[in-house]
Amino acid sequence: MLKETGYQEKFELLRPWLAEIVETVKKELKNEHLKIDKEFCRRYFLGKNFTNVPLHELADAYYKDITGGNVGLGEFVATRWLLKHTDIYDFFEMALKNISEDFDELEELPQEISQPLLKGSLEAFGAPKTYLFSVFNSVVFPKEIYENLRTQAIEESKKARKEAEAKQISESLEAMQKRHTREMSAMSERYEKKLSGMQRKYVNDMEILKKQVGQLQKKLSS
Repeated sequence: MLKETGYQEKFELLRPWLAEIVETVKKELKNEHLKIDKEFCRRYFLGKNFTNVPLHELADAYYKDITGGNVGLGEFVATRWLLKHTDIYDFFEMALKNISEDFDELEELPQEISQPLLKGSLEAFGAPKTYLFSVFNSVVFPKEIYENLRTQAIEESKKARKEAEAKQISESLEAMQKRHTREMSAMSERYEKKLSGMQRKYVNDMEILKKQVGQLQKKLSS
């Protein structure tokens, strides 16, 4: 299916995962691309320091530039992503070499080969990573396999994002509770010290007042 697909089309297919892709290779993009490509930075981040640009803005910029015709940048991003995932590359390379030493020349994998290969990859790496790798590396699965894999990858990604969001909210609430506990403890400690000081002052004032009353009584009785 993707034998002749270019990077413009590949990044269209991978649009739902572009933020994750950019996040994975963000360090490489900043050091090897953004520091050098001043025109790209002016075009998309005018007046901003690219080191502080939010992830979604970075992803949108790369999507627009690559799908707009910057094929070289698409290859750059894809290559950096693949270098971060040599585990799945090795898995596919080994499996495909068992089929043919010249697996790069394969036009389309038959269903009887595609299904067990896909099953093994899904078990080892999950649907999103399998789909991203297959698109980037132009794995020649049949169209039906790709369509089903994409649907599964979207569902797994949605679930993972919801879980990550719930975890973030939970961690934020936990952090707020800890901060509130610390603040209340500090406030209580300050209040207790203040109250203790007020009590000492009260006792001291009462002693002085008693002495003054006693002296006054002596004067009145004399």
